[in-house]
Amino acid sequence: MSVSDETARTLEFPVATPTVAGNRSYGSRLKASILRRRNQKQAIRFLVVGSSGYVVNTIAFWIFLHAVGVDYKLAFVVAFFAGCANNFVWNRTWTFQAQEDHAGKQAIRFVLVSALVALCAYAIMVGLVAAFNMWKVPANAVAWIITTPASFVVQKLWSFKA
Repeated sequence: MSVSDETARTLEFPVATPTVAGNRSYGSRLKASILRRRNQKQAIRFLVVGSSGYVVNTIAFWIFLHAVGVDYKLAFVVAFFAGCANNFVWNRTWTFQAQEDHAGKQAIRFVLVSALVALCAYAIMVGLVAAFNMWKVPANAVAWIITTPASFVVQKLWSFKA
């Protein structure tokens, strides 16, 4: 049984289908966005702010875990809010310089994104502790390092619309 030429032509996809062309266009836009100096500066500032938030988070985590003596899961939550407050202020004023939008709206979006990222970090931390018997403070650090890139993208594009 042979297939007619007309049927064969209708089943073939041209080399430059909209999907393929759209992917190339997206890739080009992504590359241009990564190479844009403003975005690079924001990414570096985000990492600096994140590092300061990480220090605040880690100190709060250690204090509540060891000095106060609460469970490491509760210490994670308290440390999250301490780091989140630090990061919001610095990201709003320095990283994205986004004072034109209402601070309350930005704060809500920032906390929502941060909470989602924190849930992912929490799952990673608990998984590392349970699966590998990893020490809790390093597990906390690894979890935040893994989740930071996604946080930058969403905070930039949605929370601060920068």
